[in-house]
Amino acid sequence: MKTFFDAKIEILEINKYQERLGFSGKYHLVKFWLDSGGINSFEVNIWVHSNYPEAEIIKVARTFLNRRLQDFVELTSEDIYTPDEVDA
Repeated sequence: MKTFFDAKIEILEINKYQERLGFSGKYHLVKFWLDSGGINSFEVNIWVHSNYPEAEIIKVARTFLNRRLQDFVELTSEDIYTPDEVDA
């Protein structure tokens, strides 16, 4: 996969069977670190219900993260220049 600006996503930690405030049942908390040249790196926490098989925690968390990042792409795509116009 081609990335721009040396973007990378790392898993910082996985905390299994945690209580999630305002929710019943146990959840796994997956902490991601997002890093890309030109913006401040940041942490994103994704909650995965413990009903998912343990072997699938990371895959489910990445799926949830992907959808949320796509939402940000949609929100930032309105009224912008093309990459050729700004050499991005």
